[in-house]
Amino acid sequence: MTAQPQFITDASLAGLAKWLRLLGYDTVVYSGQAGRPMMRQAQDQKRILLTRRTDMLERQFSGDIFLLPAASTSRQLSFVIRKLTLKIDNENMYRICLICNSRLHPAMRGDVQDLVPPFVYENYDRYNRCESCGKIYWPGTHIRNALQFLKDNDITISVHDHTQ
Repeated sequence: MTAQPQFITDASLAGLAKWLRLLGYDTVVYSGQAGRPMMRQAQDQKRILLTRRTDMLERQFSGDIFLLPAASTSRQLSFVIRKLTLKIDNENMYRICLICNSRLHPAMRGDVQDLVPPFVYENYDRYNRCESCGKIYWPGTHIRNALQFLKDNDITISVHDHTQ
């Protein structure tokens, strides 16, 4: 089995990075000026470089680099999924922190009581926590909204049925 691809984007593609993370893909947003240092980081970490800067294609780079032609996040996401034939699997979704790109870990309900709004605490039993930045996640309406966004943009998700 081949490893999941990992990505690095320039700061202008932070919205795309968030969606790739939501889908389970390790995606770093390079905070500095896109250029040689970003390319070195991509190469050192074996990341696929995603950018909208055409001048990046003119530089020597032995790794994989993709120029994203579209301005909208939905088109960028569709482009990356198609170009790299990424498999979107519901089991990999919501496993990475959307803020800092770290893995999420299950959190006990009692441990998050003072960290989430009272309504959330009263209505949800399952939580994930980012060990790096402390962000708490729960299965709220954002999941439904994300699935609708993917559907609206013709992005197909593989769903596994564990009842068999």
